[in-house]
Amino acid sequence: MAPGKGRPLSPVANAANSLGKLADHLRAARCKKELSREQLAHQLGYSLATIQRAEGGKTIPSRETLQGYIRVCLIDHAEAEKLWNKAVVHLHGRTARPYTQAPGPELVRTADELGAALARVWEQNGRPSTREMERRADGRYKETRAPLSRSTAERISRRKSLPGSEKTLRAYLIACEVPEARFPVWVQAWARIQGRRQRARDRARKAARKEIQKEAAEAKSRMRQAGLIPLDKFRGLVAPWSARHIPCDTVSRYRYRSVLEGTAHCPVCDELLPAVRASEAPAGPGG
Repeated sequence: MAPGKGRPLSPVANAANSLGKLADHLRAARCKKELSREQLAHQLGYSLATIQRAEGGKTIPSRETLQGYIRVCLIDHAEAEKLWNKAVVHLHGRTARPYTQAPGPELVRTADELGAALARVWEQNGRPSTREMERRADGRYKETRAPLSRSTAERISRRKSLPGSEKTLRAYLIACEVPEARFPVWVQAWARIQGRRQRARDRARKAARKEIQKEAAEAKSRMRQAGLIPLDKFRGLVAPWSARHIPCDTVSRYRYRSVLEGTAHCPVCDELLPAVRASEAPAGPGG
């Protein structure tokens, strides 16, 4: 639909202040290019709601949205930036805060870099409130099945945690009004980090198992010194270990650390087990 046809546009809110002047400037530039809001949204890769808010005069569009208007509607860059900065000062009482330094999603290689990049898109979107982010994600829930709670939005945008699933990542990107054409590179970045985290966890578990295997023979010897016959595999200092207490011939579970420290009792006969010198025992995982 070309501008000027169909339902007339609502008047710009706050027309007398900097917010309204910025919105009016953007709307006029779009109309001059004879683009409807839907057409501009399609060209920029944004939702229609993003364009409506940019031209509504109630909120400040993100700098990324502003750059899109400059590029497509051929707005004077210096004038647009001047109006945008005045709107920021009007709304927040100060100039815009600098953005978090972060690589683009294509260059993300670590969890810290991904966290910084996700924080930056929130900042570039004008730092929307967690309530607004939740509302935006809920507006697309039937289509995406991707919920975003306020607490999750707060943790991700403040770099306290990363999205726990691909669906949460998509919901966050929707809440920050990232163009959907950019979703695949974000998903790839998230998958890279998740893969590296999983490989690191697997290496740590493998190393722990090897360490336990190295200590198993000596641990069994120490248990026998304390009057216990181990009945299953050694799993570390603090894991319960089934063993038969030789004096009373009963099976119970003991912690190897307690045996080393001389504080283990037989729960059946209540005998304090003989102390095993800790200096002769391996340190082991968890020690």
